[in-house]
Amino acid sequence: MLHGCNGFEQHNKTVLSLWKDFRANKHKRIPVSWGMNNRMIVLNKERNVKNYTYEKIFNDPETMLHVELEFEYWRRHNVYADWEMGLPEDWPLSVHFQNVYESAWFGAPLYFSANSVPDIAPFLKNEDDIRAFMKKGKPEPFSGFMARVKSFYEYFLKRKEEGYSYFGRPIGKISAPIGTDGPFTIATNITGGYVVKLLYLNRNLAEEFLWFITESIIERMKAWHRLLKVSFPYEGFGFADDSIQLLSPKAYREFVLPLHKKIVNTFCSGRPGIHLCGAIIQHLKTLKEELNISSIDTGFPLDLGKAREILGEDVIIQGGVKVTTLEYGPLSKIEEEVGSILSSGVTKGKRFIFRDANNVTPNTSIEHLNFAYRLVRRIGLYEE
Repeated sequence: MLHGCNGFEQHNKTVLSLWKDFRANKHKRIPVSWGMNNRMIVLNKERNVKNYTYEKIFNDPETMLHVELEFEYWRRHNVYADWEMGLPEDWPLSVHFQNVYESAWFGAPLYFSANSVPDIAPFLKNEDDIRAFMKKGKPEPFSGFMARVKSFYEYFLKRKEEGYSYFGRPIGKISAPIGTDGPFTIATNITGGYVVKLLYLNRNLAEEFLWFITESIIERMKAWHRLLKVSFPYEGFGFADDSIQLLSPKAYREFVLPLHKKIVNTFCSGRPGIHLCGAIIQHLKTLKEELNISSIDTGFPLDLGKAREILGEDVIIQGGVKVTTLEYGPLSKIEEEVGSILSSGVTKGKRFIFRDANNVTPNTSIEHLNFAYRLVRRIGLYEE
């Protein structure tokens, strides 16, 4: 059984060694990670003892600070994965506005609900809306909603400089949203999906709009990299664009691949990583051939064995059990699904990281997560 301070100490030593070996492709077992964030606290009634709401979190930096710290403490003391556990030397924190910051920056109105993370309302409904939107010009990198993000980042820095501590540990590295959820995803969000229709109704306007979005995103990313003193291009750059699952391979190559190449060429000095939830297997061949991706973080649904066949053995694939299986179980179903994944062929080349597919739901039991972790540790071994 893994628990207690001594358990954390040994666990952390093991994890450090595992990732060192993974980088050298000398590891003896499959690493495990989980995708989760502060909604594990906010949207879980038993854990949310302080009655946090996302409306308050998005409007009060001190509340966001407390939620981030509370989540980090809970994760590090309850949920086993191949990450550091227990109290850290200092707290790495994120100014976390979920997945709405880019769309909100472009002008999409926010809305809040009691049972989910914040979302945005589409506001570009037709060609006239899109033309008027572009006529206003690109938004400034620190304008609109990003002005709020910047003020929260500065507040976190101020609290760090003041010597704020939590459980006797100071604030460490502070990160902010310097990346992108992807130009086609943002275009889909703010048009409510109308951009997909526009590709076929008015190709010229659609392409102009997508380049406008992409160039705006790049300018924002440049400014935010500079603010956080992150030089670019650099190795290890990654981005996302979930909504390309709405496109055929031909449409992706024609309309979106050039946008992705522009982003990658601006920020990446090596092979990029990409996050893609959803049914994206039709794009893997193109991503391998045209972007030369080094890693892909996947979600549901995806045939991981087929993905390995397409991508070859040198691309890191992250994927795993459906989040519904992790939440509802039972343990026998989790075990069955884990076994199916590990026998699918995805582990060929040893470039596989086991995780959820994709983003653990707030009411998933700790028991289910820790059961899956122990199971992969036990059966996810590579032959000598």
